[in-house]
Amino acid sequence: MSTRDHEAFFIDGAWRRAEGADHFDVISPRSERRIGRVPAASRADIDAAVAAARKAFDEGEWPRLTPAERADYLTRLADGLGKRQAELAELITEELGCPLFLSQVYQAVAPVMSFNYAAEVGRSLQTAEVRISDLSPLAASSAGGSIIPMAGASLVVKEPVGVVASFPAYNFALAAIGQKVGPALVAGCTVVVKVTEPNPLATFVVGEVCAEIGLPPGVLNIVAARPAESEYLVRHPGVDMVSFTGSHVVGAKIAAACGELIRPCVLELGGKSAAIVLEDAKLEDVLPVLIGTSVGTNSGQSCVAQTRLLVPESQYDTYAEALAEGFASLKVGDPMDADTVVGPLVTAAQRDRVEHYVDLARKEGATIATGGRRPPHLDRGWYYEPTLITNADNDMRVSREEIFGPVASLIPHRGEDDAVRIANDSELGLAGSVFTQDTEHGFEIARRVRTGTFSVNTFAADLGSPFGGFKKSGLGREHGPYAVQEYLLTKTISVDPSRELPESVTAGVPRGTGPGTR
Repeated sequence: MSTRDHEAFFIDGAWRRAEGADHFDVISPRSERRIGRVPAASRADIDAAVAAARKAFDEGEWPRLTPAERADYLTRLADGLGKRQAELAELITEELGCPLFLSQVYQAVAPVMSFNYAAEVGRSLQTAEVRISDLSPLAASSAGGSIIPMAGASLVVKEPVGVVASFPAYNFALAAIGQKVGPALVAGCTVVVKVTEPNPLATFVVGEVCAEIGLPPGVLNIVAARPAESEYLVRHPGVDMVSFTGSHVVGAKIAAACGELIRPCVLELGGKSAAIVLEDAKLEDVLPVLIGTSVGTNSGQSCVAQTRLLVPESQYDTYAEALAEGFASLKVGDPMDADTVVGPLVTAAQRDRVEHYVDLARKEGATIATGGRRPPHLDRGWYYEPTLITNADNDMRVSREEIFGPVASLIPHRGEDDAVRIANDSELGLAGSVFTQDTEHGFEIARRVRTGTFSVNTFAADLGSPFGGFKKSGLGREHGPYAVQEYLLTKTISVDPSRELPESVTAGVPRGTGPGTR
């Protein structure tokens, strides 16, 4: 792959040279070689990006287009990315380290799907509702006073929130552009994307496609930034909303800043998800899912990874032996090879983090049943073997803190009530699963576990339904038609209830329902 060096940011519909000389070197995790460079934004660069988004929102056509008209641009953006899927798949694997197969079937496909999905939502999006009501029967037949009458006649409209600062996470960086930016754009917002630090190159391609399709200037802007400038973007007075995916530690700081500024945010934060295996589950059915969803996807660098494996105490040794054998069978190697399952971690620092947690597990008395080391046959690249930790309990740090690597803890439970207790004994609540031959009962278990996403006898990411977390795993939802609603504000425009709403503003607008409406 040829080196990709950038000297400019995508701002106001064109490539604008960065103000300063600071830059990020992009290092391939498979080869440890430099494969690209992007500039690091100064405050002046952030100001320029926000000013462009602000102007496009306040003065431009974008928020005044219909959702269907905005949807046409999103479809063209999806088509442009679709034409470059093969190129993007290889680029993503080179800068992230995930197996090429994953890049081909998801990483490079997901943004196309998400932009097309947001476009379809936009073509049927209702942003207005007529509400005619009389609540006097609900107030002991009082007609109310002249200031607050019990009757009402209003047009309720939904308007875009404004300028959105969007922060994707590195593990699915390009996919996150679609799931974050697509809903924001179709809602009528303008966006400043702060790319991920270790792997920004594929996201810069989005800027190239935006220029090709003639997306109006300032609607989507792309910058790279270090932590101080990223915080400056979060707090920028020209920003109306923040969308962030990452750790709950950073998410808490963003939430605090947005709370201080009375600014809405969507936070998709970390997870420490539990897979509950009940007594009646069949080992041969459960095993592939447990392996694939714990360490077998993106080297465990997934917020929904099932990293706490809760199995019946009476079957613990059986599962420990089978899982250890399964983990050890996964090929660790060059992510460009077709048969590689576990590629390298994204940075040397991330591998150091994984090693730190495995050392902690040993010190806390757990056993490393398999893995727990750098592969001896790979002398270049940030690789780490799939690691199963046994003799573990839910109080160990390795079982409570998100590691973000190919490491899972095997924890015994003494029946489903105990399993649900253990699953809920976490400050995070992003995802989870249960395995049982009784699917209906699996749904009962699902209702008892405090997470935003849960699966029965699988782990499925339903991209057409809302995704987000409970507890410290976040605020708000992404995916599905619900995602667009996060970027809309509700406004009520009322008239004297004795008068009719003008036909010019109610034509074609659906009538609301609910208590008191007539």
